[in-house]
Amino acid sequence: MMTPVVSAMWPRSLVGRTAAWAALLLALAAPVFWFLFGSAVDTISRQVVDTRLVEFGNQVRGHWASTVASGGDGQAEFVGGDVEWVWQVSLGDQISRRSNLLELTNTALPDGVVDPNSEFEPRDAETALGPMRLAERIIDSAETGRMRFIIGLPASRYEAYVTDHAASLKPLSLLATVTLSLSLLALLLLLILSIRRNLAGVATALRAHEAGETEVVEGKFPSEPQALVNQVNRLLRQNTLLVERTRKYVTKIAHDINHPLAVMRNALEAGSDTALMGRQLDRMSGLVDRYSNLARAIGPEGRSGARIDIAEVIQDVAEGFSLLYRPTKLVIEHDCAPELLCPFPRHDIEALFSNLVSNAHKYADARVLINAALEAGTLVLRVEDDGPGIPDEQRREALDWGRRLDEAPPGTGFGLAIVGDIVELYAGELRLARSELGGLSVEILLPLPGSAAT
Repeated sequence: MMTPVVSAMWPRSLVGRTAAWAALLLALAAPVFWFLFGSAVDTISRQVVDTRLVEFGNQVRGHWASTVASGGDGQAEFVGGDVEWVWQVSLGDQISRRSNLLELTNTALPDGVVDPNSEFEPRDAETALGPMRLAERIIDSAETGRMRFIIGLPASRYEAYVTDHAASLKPLSLLATVTLSLSLLALLLLLILSIRRNLAGVATALRAHEAGETEVVEGKFPSEPQALVNQVNRLLRQNTLLVERTRKYVTKIAHDINHPLAVMRNALEAGSDTALMGRQLDRMSGLVDRYSNLARAIGPEGRSGARIDIAEVIQDVAEGFSLLYRPTKLVIEHDCAPELLCPFPRHDIEALFSNLVSNAHKYADARVLINAALEAGTLVLRVEDDGPGIPDEQRREALDWGRRLDEAPPGTGFGLAIVGDIVELYAGELRLARSELGGLSVEILLPLPGSAAT
């Protein structure tokens, strides 16, 4: 977590933050590149010196072989280019010949290889002359038996050769580091410019929508900003739908209230029928209450993404209606998996169940069944009754705006139309079918936002 001082210094711009991270990456990458290239140069230099050591060993072996082939016994003098480049030849377990320095100091180079090999094998070893870099090879011959060739170089001399060779490659290491760092810088700059261009494209699309040139934020963007644009467009479509619903409800309110007002105006002009005016006032009061309740159920509100326990909502609705209909023989049953949590406003789910149960009560003989389940990322709500149901040809009419299923009494009950409007706000689906109980089955499918349900 950044301290307040660092947070204040940190760029607020996304492009600026990307540039800051790019600069930090480059600052860390350059030393790493230098270290890696330096290590590679050191490895190459050691391989070069080892190659020279092996070549010297092959010269000693070649001299020995040519001497034996010419009829000698291999005892002919072989002088290397440098006294510190020592060598030793053994036949069996006995040293047959060795270089002058080893002979003068009576030093034997230690064995390290056990089995015959096709090439000299370099290794580090401790000798009577100090630490040395050795190369050893064993050859089995039918004429001479087992021959062991050991070539050596003092470790200090070996390291000096490595240092000299590495120094000649340092400029290449520096050039490679600079080249790779500049290439990384160019890639980071291209990345920053690409991010800036994509963000500018999103900003342009937003301004076009704000200016009224487009209905939604239009454009094709990379997946990350595209996900944000898609979410904004979903919110815009939902907002448009809410505005349309509000206009429709306001129109309906004006139409429904205008009728009792006209009746009251006529009664006032006639100067009579106070009871009629009282009934119309009661009717308008009922309109206000009904539309107030409806207004709370035509769109999401509250904390976005908050989850509710669907089973708890169903139980509350069932218990409430059971108390309300206690004088009747109606039995309300409910079934829902425990801890079914979904990110929908509680009042909207309550409004759906309340309207459906209220409607089912009007037509049920004795039973109403409420249940909910989660199926393939969709919340499925279902209310069934054992009433007469609705014929297939009338089910579409039941969803029409402002139509009551029983066409009476006069008022503003919207029946399943209210449920349909709420379902539409959540891009859901409303289905009417015949229930196994014999009456109507109303099924609501609400797709979950993402994978938020558990």
